[in-house]
Formats: sequence, structure tokens, C-alpha cells
Amino acid sequence: SPGMSLKIPQSSAWPSDSARSLKNHPTSYSVVAGDSIYTIACAFGDVDPNGIIAVNGLQAPYDLTAGQTIQIP
Repeated sequence: SPGMSLKIPQSSAWPSDSARSLKNHPTSYSVVAGDSIYTIACAFGDVDPNGIIAVNGLQAPYDLTAGQTIQIP
């Protein structure tokens, strides 16, 4: 939210990629209302939004439609 303060650590390390995976992939995904490339990537945990964009040949502004099937790398 606007005005919210975040604490950013000075040093840290990401866990291994497999520790961040929330859903199995590669797979296909059916878009639901309100989804964005970012929220879909977050739902899978370790998927880069840019990977979703590249695999699906999406063009900015990356509008998704409910019911659309996209590939998750």
C-alpha cells in the first residue's frame, strides 16, 4: 500500500529453486478472472514471469482472458 515501509535485508540467500516450487511444472494453466502474469508466477513459486511471457509469445500489456490456457515453463 502507498506509504507502507518495507525492511530489506542487507544480506540473504534464496533457498534452492526446488524449495520455492509450490506447484508442479512445466504444465498448462487455465487463466481465471483477476489473474496476471505476476500472480500466476507467484502461485507456482519459482517461475519467472518473463519465462511465462516468452513461452507463450505474449506481447505487452500482457492482458489475459479468463478461460485462456497458457503454458507454464
